[in-house]
Amino acid sequence: MGLPGGIVEETLREWQRTAESIIPLVDRVLFSAGTGLEKIDLLAISSGPGSFTALRIGMAAAKGMAYGLGLPLVTVSTMEALAVSARDCADAECLVPVIPARKGEFYHTMYSRKDDKLEKVEKTAYAPLDRLKEFLEPWKERCAVVARDIVPLQEVCRAAGVQAVKADFFTAASLIPMAEEKFAAGDLPPLETVIPDYQQKFRPKA
Repeated sequence: MGLPGGIVEETLREWQRTAESIIPLVDRVLFSAGTGLEKIDLLAISSGPGSFTALRIGMAAAKGMAYGLGLPLVTVSTMEALAVSARDCADAECLVPVIPARKGEFYHTMYSRKDDKLEKVEKTAYAPLDRLKEFLEPWKERCAVVARDIVPLQEVCRAAGVQAVKADFFTAASLIPMAEEKFAAGDLPPLETVIPDYQQKFRPKA
């Protein structure tokens, strides 16, 4: 899909097939953009939090490409990118990006506006809806919850008295400005130190 600014984006709907689909997906993006691997200067990927399996597969593929092509790899926090992309969609003092975790739980953190930037004021955590409501209540009318799927959170937002913002504008392309900023600043950790931000401990199924 072509986006403003010459950005080409492809989406994988069947996330269960990530391992077998991610490299063909990269190939499709390159083809759609009319370019090739030899013209790439930088690789960027979300560091999470998110699905244990999807993060592991995505990070492994990105690191493999970075090693193989001799390219720098920049990681971007999904939570921060979600908050940054929503700055102009809510006039609240604070933004709370929320991402689904395991069943019934949600990753969340908080960013406060400071001049034209956002400052992280709460570390990323995960909690069920009742505890998320407790987290939000002291910030009544002062913060906005931002999530791609806002439906499961609407009642909690209403009860806590905070705004609810549906972040359907948030896609992989939302990582690009932050990745470019980190690259320009030389914020490039050694590849061997790049790991996903799982947040939760992996619990294998019985």
